[in-house]
Amino acid sequence: MNQFQRVWWQQSQSDHEMFVVCRSEGFAQCHTLHYLQMATEKLAKAYFWRSNTPPPKSHAGFVQFLRFLGSIRNDRERIADLFSFKRFEDFQAWLKITSPIAYELERLTPDLANDGPNPEYPWPHARPQFSPVNHRFPVWESLMAGQGRGLLRFLRTAIVSFPQYENV
Repeated sequence: MNQFQRVWWQQSQSDHEMFVVCRSEGFAQCHTLHYLQMATEKLAKAYFWRSNTPPPKSHAGFVQFLRFLGSIRNDRERIADLFSFKRFEDFQAWLKITSPIAYELERLTPDLANDGPNPEYPWPHARPQFSPVNHRFPVWESLMAGQGRGLLRFLRTAIVSFPQYENV
């Protein structure tokens, strides 16, 4: 792991820890989702720094990170096993199923949400209607059920196990 990866990985760990605290303490969705989105973004940045070249300066990256993992050529079975899949093809199929949730999560940043809901401004810019703390985010429901819970387990493993795959 190079020094740049370490910086982003450490921040991803911290953001994920805050997500866990916010979720377990019942904090508002806006705060909890903010840390979750940041954890995914920082993990992607850590991964894309593997070439010692800065990735694009963007909040988008988590979906691309998942695509990269799903298209690796080397160590496929080891990666599948790391994320608790029997075969790499099963991992790829799961990635396709969960990609819409990952995309929704990635789009929580103000610059990617456009006028859509995000944890800082869940209203159209010209028509603020309620505070973010009172907004119910659709992605939250997705994350709390089925494939969303699987995505949260994947993220925890991806962060904890980052040194095991950071250069694949």
